[in-house]
Amino acid sequence: MNVVKRNELKDQIAAGEARHRAREEATLLDRAGERAIEAKDGLQRFAKDHPVALVAGGLALGVLVSGLFRNSPTRRAGRAAAAKTSTLSAVGSQLAASWFAQAMSAAGEARRAGTDHLADIRDDLSVAGRKARREAGHLTHEAGANAREFKRDALRLVGRALSSRTH
Repeated sequence: MNVVKRNELKDQIAAGEARHRAREEATLLDRAGERAIEAKDGLQRFAKDHPVALVAGGLALGVLVSGLFRNSPTRRAGRAAAAKTSTLSAVGSQLAASWFAQAMSAAGEARRAGTDHLADIRDDLSVAGRKARREAGHLTHEAGANAREFKRDALRLVGRALSSRTH
């Protein structure tokens, strides 16, 4: 570290120690005054940087303070808004309940229609199954009769062929 830097650091340390001693010597009233000035400067800086936020905050603070008084316009407006809101919410809940009841009724009707349609399909399949079983029985009986007839004819032919060979 060079000599110039060292001297700068010594000067900064000395200035800090002097400020510290000066703060210790200052009275409580002096420190409160300094803090008030710092707060005022900070508020002025904020107001210049964010004017819209400052106005909105002032309005909000005014509404809050006004709400503390019994017959303030803010309280009257709040009561009126609450009455309108509760009326609107009651109407909204009645509409929602009505819509829900209609939806449930429609779902019940759809369920009944679906059940009836499935019953019709089940009956149709049952009838078709019985018909197919009956037809299969007839075809099996007919196939058995044809097989017996074929067997009889085959045995006759074999019998004739054997008898013609022996004579």
